[in-house]
Amino acid sequence: MADQTYVAIAAQYASEDDAVAEFDRVREQYKGTGKHEGFDAAVVVRDQEGKVSIPERADGAKHHGGRKGVAIGLAGGLVVALFPAVAIGGALLAGGAAGGGIGAIAGHLRNKSSAEDLKKIAETLSAGSAGIVIVATPADADEVEKQLTNASSVTRKDLAVDDETLDKEVEDAAK
Repeated sequence: MADQTYVAIAAQYASEDDAVAEFDRVREQYKGTGKHEGFDAAVVVRDQEGKVSIPERADGAKHHGGRKGVAIGLAGGLVVALFPAVAIGGALLAGGAAGGGIGAIAGHLRNKSSAEDLKKIAETLSAGSAGIVIVATPADADEVEKQLTNASSVTRKDLAVDDETLDKEVEDAAK
């Protein structure tokens, strides 16, 4: 199957409260469009040591091919791809099948994306800051990006995803 293009949007905020407030506002606006099942985003907090946590997320897995058995969408998988050496919050990196599925999503995104693009996204989420990572369809990306009015910086990069292959990789990782 051919690659499906998605758009990764990373936005940086001065505080976790600012990021969560913008996340909630954008999610509500997105729901108003009738596409709420496709809202795939995560609030990311990096402390001064670079440790990453995800205090909020909305998973668009149903919209992005289902990710059989994994309660995480492409945005959560992208965060793991960006920060593979850190322990992401316990609810996100549960063991077993879910952990393998998350790893499969992260690996797929690392393999299908340029290292430079991933680096640019990661640099948007600098240590000691909070941010939002959103994965949107190209048709929705401009509107979503316009809604990030309180961000101090925004990075936008295309992601290539082979939904059929990714679903198989997630299923195989869960075995």
